[in-house]
Amino acid sequence: MIEVKIPAEIQAYKSKLVAGLSVRQILAIGGALAVGVPLGVFGYGHIPSDILTWLVIFSVAPFAAWGFLKFKDMKFEEFARVFFMFNFFPQKRVYEDTEVNLFCSLHEEMILLDTLQQRIENDEIDEWE
Repeated sequence: MIEVKIPAEIQAYKSKLVAGLSVRQILAIGGALAVGVPLGVFGYGHIPSDILTWLVIFSVAPFAAWGFLKFKDMKFEEFARVFFMFNFFPQKRVYEDTEVNLFCSLHEEMILLDTLQQRIENDEIDEWE
């Protein structure tokens, strides 16, 4: 019998184009090759090989990150945006004094209980209502 694997979560499905790679990954490989190969070929005689190697690595790394890296179900550009917003821009932090809110709510409950007790003592309401 033919079986088809269905992911539990529909968003977990990743379509594959060629050799188990997605379109995004194929585009990343193509971009990396389009930048890295000409840089390596044309820089071979003009730039020392150790510097050229690092230059090619650093020029290709953003393409590889864009195509292959995922962190907590965020694509690379989403992660980079969140990372920079969190680390380099001021954060809006909301402070709420829970002790004051707790005392205020307890005080309101005590006032409500006092008024209820007074109404019971004055026979305005029945004790069992």
